[in-house]
Amino acid sequence: MIKYEFPLNERVRKFLRIEEIFKRIEMQLSKTKFDDYACFSSYFSTMATASRTDLKVELIQEIEKQRLKILKKNKTEKNILAQNQLKKIKLGLEKSKIKTGFEFGGDRFLHELKTRATSPSGIVMTDFPELQYWLETTSQKDRKKYFINKVDEYRPIKAAIIVLMAILRNNIVASAMESKNEAVQYKLDALLKNDLVTISLPESSKCFPNISSNKYAVNIHFARYISGTSFKLVKFKLGIASF
Repeated sequence: MIKYEFPLNERVRKFLRIEEIFKRIEMQLSKTKFDDYACFSSYFSTMATASRTDLKVELIQEIEKQRLKILKKNKTEKNILAQNQLKKIKLGLEKSKIKTGFEFGGDRFLHELKTRATSPSGIVMTDFPELQYWLETTSQKDRKKYFINKVDEYRPIKAAIIVLMAILRNNIVASAMESKNEAVQYKLDALLKNDLVTISLPESSKCFPNISSNKYAVNIHFARYISGTSFKLVKFKLGIASF
């Protein structure tokens, strides 16, 4: 089964985007032979999305909201651990001093890399001898440590995003559905604040979903992976979740 996730508002779209960037750079650094160029690109994406002041405030508010929800529940060991975890993450966010935007703290090398990364040709070693020198005189172990240290500044943001998305995904209520048509509509409860839609499809379906939504409904269009083939009955699971 392939699970597709679709945010129903800008806030969750932002959370998913940042989560994906963190996953990408983690995957890049986990490789035995990693790509320095890709790591720089992912780091700049992290700076662009995870350093915004409004994001930090938003995460603190949502973490506290979830902590208060758990506080109203029975004091089981699981709930107490969850409360403590959220409290610790909130404290980490409050103490963090993440510089907004592309603040390189006088690091001319990094600033030059960022400037070149946005150019049409991107980061090209032949046009930047300092990069070639850095790559050839620094061990792979030290370069990996360099990237880990750079991303570590955003650890409080990452921790908050991970726990909030875990909470949201745990709230998913899924239903088995099927459709003989390429387009299907699922009505939403307009009184609820829906945040996320998930659609699970078997690989054998040979199609993937595109979604548009409003306050009242989710419109799903199944696009065939191989054009020209006839559309067959599709069985899928649709889930809705909210914080």
